[in-house]
Amino acid sequence: MSYEEALVYTAAPEIGHLTPDSAAEKEAIARFSQFIAHMQAESIAENARDVYAENAYFNDTIKELVGNEAIGAYLAESLGATEKVEVEVVDVARSGIDYYYRWVMDIKFRNLNDGNWARSEGMSHIRFDAAGRVVLHRDYWDAAGGLFAYMPVIGSVLRWIKGRI
Repeated sequence: MSYEEALVYTAAPEIGHLTPDSAAEKEAIARFSQFIAHMQAESIAENARDVYAENAYFNDTIKELVGNEAIGAYLAESLGATEKVEVEVVDVARSGIDYYYRWVMDIKFRNLNDGNWARSEGMSHIRFDAAGRVVLHRDYWDAAGGLFAYMPVIGSVLRWIKGRI
């Protein structure tokens, strides 16, 4: 499923949506905020099953997936390459059925960046179903500066390109 297809699929009335300013909406917003703020490799796959709907769409700029099992497995594998991840949700905004989480992520990779912290800022486009589970998650962030810049060969090439522009 592409992002465009996921937008159509998750807008369908049969998905159901949260009522603005309801207790269920507040709980869903808080649940997702807590989920991304407390990501740990040991528990992320199990937590993803609680946060994401069974057929949720996910795209973090690097990987596009469908299904809470696939999302949980991918996030667990990704977190396995880190020593620690800290995410601060800076702001949450709503427009209709769409929610936008602005965040700052600090990452300490196991084998990249000489053990130093790397920072990435981004935004996640989220849609919830009527039960408050995520049915659409699309991240927008600077993958070149937040991840690829710390990879040995790719990082050198990116720095060279930036210096030439």
